[in-house]
Amino acid sequence: MVSSEDRILNAMELGDPIDKIPKMEIFSSILPFIKVLISWEAFPPKIRRLNKKWRILEESINSIKEILRMKPVNLNEPHTLYGRLFRKSPFPNLVLKNFSLEPEPNPEKADKSAIWLSTLYARMPIKLKYDLWCLVSLSWPDSVAGFQPGPDGNYYYTSKEGVFADIRANDLEVLEKGIIEDGIENQIQRCKEFYESAQVDRFVNIINRSINARYRGKKIKDQVLATILNNGIFEVWLSAFGNHNMQGFYRKVFQEHRNGCQGPYFELLKAKTKTLCDLIKRLAEIDLKVFVLGDDCATIHGSMLPPKIYHDFMAVHIKKLADEAHRVGMKLLLHTDGKFKIENQEDYEQRWAFMNILLDTGIDALHPIEMWANDIEELKREFGHRICLCNGINTIELQTGSRSSVARLTYNILSKVYRGGGNRLNGYIAGSDNTLMAGCQPHLIRQMLYTVDNFGKKILGLPRPS
Repeated sequence: MVSSEDRILNAMELGDPIDKIPKMEIFSSILPFIKVLISWEAFPPKIRRLNKKWRILEESINSIKEILRMKPVNLNEPHTLYGRLFRKSPFPNLVLKNFSLEPEPNPEKADKSAIWLSTLYARMPIKLKYDLWCLVSLSWPDSVAGFQPGPDGNYYYTSKEGVFADIRANDLEVLEKGIIEDGIENQIQRCKEFYESAQVDRFVNIINRSINARYRGKKIKDQVLATILNNGIFEVWLSAFGNHNMQGFYRKVFQEHRNGCQGPYFELLKAKTKTLCDLIKRLAEIDLKVFVLGDDCATIHGSMLPPKIYHDFMAVHIKKLADEAHRVGMKLLLHTDGKFKIENQEDYEQRWAFMNILLDTGIDALHPIEMWANDIEELKREFGHRICLCNGINTIELQTGSRSSVARLTYNILSKVYRGGGNRLNGYIAGSDNTLMAGCQPHLIRQMLYTVDNFGKKILGLPRPS
């Protein structure tokens, strides 16, 4: 019997689909996860319409955030009837009565909680029959620093890297907002110390226990190729500068690049790379097959750094990670949004300079081929012999489309990859071109997955999907 691991590794080795086209996501937002977990599609339409009208989840989260001072109370903010009644009821305070804003002091209890959350989260890809999925609920052990006051006087979830985070009610996601330390140099040093003291063995133990946990009588690792998502080298800027100070990040990188890639920030990147190499080595020992590096380094207009600077300052570290992964028998998948082609360049080498820098690092797969930024047929035609391309199906359609529009779009993307590959679909994994965001609807996700399987059956002659 063909396993999810077989399908994914075969695709990353640029093979044709074995029994069906492999499918992956790096993660889902909490809202669609909850809907899949409770089989939301089976609820009566009247209940679903009522929930949409009353905004129950969003209003509940916002109310609790106000009590915790994670969100200022806005007297002019409109609320649904449910939201007004919920705020006046004693229920939110009862929920928070025994709630602590501090991290769990007992390591074993904290680890059990992390394992429970990750195994619960793994039910979504298993129910939807995905082949690869990141256990995104897992983070470095003992990395939470509790809630601390931010510059606006409200309280924010913080990391020991010194990063503020915010939980958006409309997406139910944790987002990095800014830094705690005064002064960039202090923050860079704090980040460096965080990675130098990271508990790699403890983290690997949590991952091992998670993938060996059972669901529906089988181990999770036997039902889906579960892996983890780690923020990559480029994305260190979020921890060191905060997402409101990208200008400071550019100044620092350009300054240290002119200095021959020497300085405290480059040393921070080296420290993180060493820690991630140690992590990859240990993950191979528990037979994890794929390491996912989340490293957004491009926008819809192209690379966020000039190719030369990206090569010297960032790609050198990714190459070390890829080399280590290959040394221990693992694959490295790089996630970055954005455009890979440099427009308005007549010279072929200049046009594809950024793409070639990424591929020269030795990565095995590139995710998620943002649809509006790239022509996936062109990428497959030009680079399909060097890299496994992942996903490319517009996630907006999974939020606002219909079953027929999602089916058409999915079929169109698969057809482009097929044509670009010379009437082959080798080295391709299907899925959304970002992640399953909060607005994604389970019935539209299922339609995408069904169309992928149906394309494999009708066009590739693969067995009928079970």
